[in-house]
Amino acid sequence: MENPLQQNDSGQENSDSRKTLLLFFSESLKELYFAENAISEAFNEISGKIAAPQLRTILNNHYQIHLNHKERLAKIFKMQDEAVETKYSAAIIALLNDANEHFTVFSDDIVNWEIALLLTSRKLAHYKIAAYGAAAHLAINLNNHRAATLLAIDVQEEEDFVNNHLNDITHQFLGPYR
Repeated sequence: MENPLQQNDSGQENSDSRKTLLLFFSESLKELYFAENAISEAFNEISGKIAAPQLRTILNNHYQIHLNHKERLAKIFKMQDEAVETKYSAAIIALLNDANEHFTVFSDDIVNWEIALLLTSRKLAHYKIAAYGAAAHLAINLNNHRAATLLAIDVQEEEDFVNNHLNDITHQFLGPYR
């Protein structure tokens, strides 16, 4: 399949398609930055309620990874000569609202509250894997390999977090319910 962003027979780029894709890439970065900020706010609101020491440690460590994601996004904005901005993301707000509903239902049941937190963490991690992965593909199409690499690092960190931490602790928490 021919890539409309590559050079055509006359050697000229399809500049309108490229400009549109560049705009899409920029908007995707802004949505990711919005998501990272929204996740930060939500985590700061609930982190003091986490009772299980292992869960607290895992999520605090992941919060540090999350800060690295924000730094990388800021670098990409700078590479694009753009100011760091956010764009409202209905998807991340929906995930966080869903989480808040669960937290409210389980407000007097710390075990199930923490299970809801774990499941929310999984949903957010998978959202970030998909969103950072999509942005990395856009960067590749735009021949911005440095940005693609930074975004791919974020994808890898999220995948490692799920595989090395969330999977095990989720099984530990849900094990008694089998």
